[in-house]
Amino acid sequence: MSFEDWLYRKADQNAHNEILAFLMMIMGVNLLIGGLVVTVITVGEPALLPFINQQPLSYSAMIGFTLTLAGFAILAVGFILVVHYDRERSWYVSETTKSTTYRKKKPTAKAIDQTLQELASQRKG
Repeated sequence: MSFEDWLYRKADQNAHNEILAFLMMIMGVNLLIGGLVVTVITVGEPALLPFINQQPLSYSAMIGFTLTLAGFAILAVGFILVVHYDRERSWYVSETTKSTTYRKKKPTAKAIDQTLQELASQRKG
């Protein structure tokens, strides 16, 4: 396997991981909205800081609060992963374009002779 093939595979793999991170963000939004809906329906007025108010919460309110926290955490992690995989993929793509442009710009014998003559004239002068 050549270096270019490896770069193409890694770019494809990171594109796939980026799609999975987007799906993770969608799952986090669903949990976040579901938790908020459960909390609002069961409690009426959600006590977002139950430890300060010292009022007992029902089982369904705790489920809603847990879903909200889990949804927010999964959404945040998904967003961070999307940015991470996008940056990695763009690096692999830029390295692929660098490697292909280098192959396209192979030095000719004439260019090498001209470069050697310029270096020889600089040393003499």
